Amino acid sequence: MPREMHSIWWDDNLGPLIGRSWPEGASITSEEALRIFMGHGIHQESRIGYTNLCRGLVVSVLIKPNCLAVLLDDNDDPARVERNLLRLVHEMDLESTQWDTEIARAFERLQELMRQTDRAELLARKGVRRLIEAMEDGLVPLLSPNHVFKGVDKYPDAAGYLPGDDEEVNRTLQDLVAAGILVARSRGRRFVCTRCSSTEMILDLRCPSCGSFNLYVVYGVHCPHCGKTFKSVIVDETEEISCPGCRRPIPVDSIRVLDIEVLCNDCSTATPEPRVTLRCASCARELSALDLLSGTGLAYHLNPSWRKPEKTQ
Repeated sequence: MPREMHSIWWDDNLGPLIGRSWPEGASITSEEALRIFMGHGIHQESRIGYTNLCRGLVVSVLIKPNCLAVLLDDNDDPARVERNLLRLVHEMDLESTQWDTEIARAFERLQELMRQTDRAELLARKGVRRLIEAMEDGLVPLLSPNHVFKGVDKYPDAAGYLPGDDEEVNRTLQDLVAAGILVARSRGRRFVCTRCSSTEMILDLRCPSCGSFNLYVVYGVHCPHCGKTFKSVIVDETEEISCPGCRRPIPVDSIRVLDIEVLCNDCSTATPEPRVTLRCASCARELSALDLLSGTGLAYHLNPSWRKPEKTQ
């Protein structure tokens, strides 16, 4: 189980500031806090950060300006901690004025989430059992992905005040428009399929010469063990690939692809730049520039007629 949890945040003038820590007696230095923030990228562009400190690995989640950092035990699975940390932050009150209580509750909740995602607890879930039984009986032979990109409008300033995910924030803003508190005005363009109005799309790769989808893809892969790069083919049903340098296995969910080269099986064209096309995930129609720019982005303003309600005595 994770050993410590720390709340830190970033000030553009002062740098990293240290908040509360749990359990009692846990602490973090300013230098360690700075290294944790650096784990999120130079411009803090990465939501999840991994930092190797002298006393262990830290997994952190950044929701600006807040950062929640967890010091792992030696036997902890970092990927499992990351998944549960992302679950946790959606339950937390990051604007709390009682951070001693909040971080203690968050630490206990993370421990609970870790217990709930071990093998025995997962198999105790009714939905999980039904899924496994369906796979055993051949009703669901495999869980195949549908790689869909979804156009979601984000309002980060509003998200700092309103609860819920991006879609719930959008719904709340629309409620405020309907109530006459806000007004919506056009701002930029957004993706909408002109045939079915879907905002979900699928990316396809085609041969730039003949337009064929029948491509053979070779990946340039980075080995996390020895640091070497090598070429590899990753076909369906692969669980892991081996580095030709150190011979150690790399699980497919840990593969870091650096570049690709495709070979068309129909016309033999070889290129590192295949033609990229987008299809609507709902009606399967290939999308045009009109679809990508047909939607109207919305900015929300306070209604000019809005008057702050008078306080009642």
